[in-house]
Amino acid sequence: MKRNTILVLGAGPAGLSIGYELARRNLDFLILEKGKSAGESFTHYPRNIFFGPWVNNTLPGSRVGWNWLLRRSTQPAYSWYLREYARRQGLPIEYGCQVERVERDRHGFLVTTRQGVRSCSLVVNCTGYFSTPNVPQYPGQDDSPIPTMHTCQYQTIADLQSRLRRNSGRILVVGAGLSAGEMILDLHQHGFEVALSHRGKLLFGPSALREALLSPVAWLAERAALAMGLRLNSNPPMAGGKTRALVESGEVLTYPAIEHFAGESISFVNGLSSRFDGVVWATGYRYTLGHLGDLLPEGEVQLSEMESLAAPGLYFLGLDQQRSYRSRFLRGIRSDARRLAQLLDERLARTLPPPPVEEALFDLDLVAVP
Repeated sequence: MKRNTILVLGAGPAGLSIGYELARRNLDFLILEKGKSAGESFTHYPRNIFFGPWVNNTLPGSRVGWNWLLRRSTQPAYSWYLREYARRQGLPIEYGCQVERVERDRHGFLVTTRQGVRSCSLVVNCTGYFSTPNVPQYPGQDDSPIPTMHTCQYQTIADLQSRLRRNSGRILVVGAGLSAGEMILDLHQHGFEVALSHRGKLLFGPSALREALLSPVAWLAERAALAMGLRLNSNPPMAGGKTRALVESGEVLTYPAIEHFAGESISFVNGLSSRFDGVVWATGYRYTLGHLGDLLPEGEVQLSEMESLAAPGLYFLGLDQQRSYRSRFLRGIRSDARRLAQLLDERLARTLPPPPVEEALFDLDLVAVP
């Protein structure tokens, strides 16, 4: 059985960041990645999505040119960046290694993968959210002929057209966050009639231009909030600009939450009903925990200094509100990884035996024993 001191699960931004920090400290570790390349989950994101300015999204030990700092990073560019980062840093990654189960043994943990079983002293879970899309279920949905798809299945408009078997029609986007706004704009630009269903009050962020201009002020405000220990909302609002104009002008009709599906129509909680040719769920994701079912109780993950209270030796990176409201975002992962590597280094220094002493430096025959 192959053994490492630390096994890192996932080679996305979190796994790569902690890998960089562990390598700097000369710690023994291996990253297990289910995909064929680093950051493969990002290759499946919709092409219409943006990840914010590059200044917030670079990983530790990596820089971009000053003229790129405030540009928004796109899905294709960021996917390439993650692959190139792993290559340039020379991180030890085993690809095509799907983790199925993590369990305890007397030396630490056993990690069962489709390629075999590995053992380790400590585990860092960096599996993120993208592997577990949140797909709602409503009465009548399974019997309805209306095609549905989650944003994780949507890269380009061709994916939706293939699902619908048509190039036009009336689409209901469900959600109120950033991805819902990007989806509305993309569908509208490709000639679809778009409507939006959401819960609660619809909030808009700044336009792309205003976001870039305000980024220095936002940077200062964010660090002030961190210094004061404020727990702010980590769910980004829908982008402003063109998306906001479409909604506020009524060109994109808005509905409250769905109540049930009824054949080719959808009924809403306010009593209204309307016919749709397709539904796109822009309803986000859940943190991927299925492989940890033998270690963790159901419910919210309870942590102390990034370590599981239920399974000591199991650490997390990239979990929402882990250390602050930034912890599941790229800029938060960067600073959290530095802190986690420090914690792991200190723990191993306390628990691992000291290295053997060279005989030439410690000759028992020459030592005067009292």
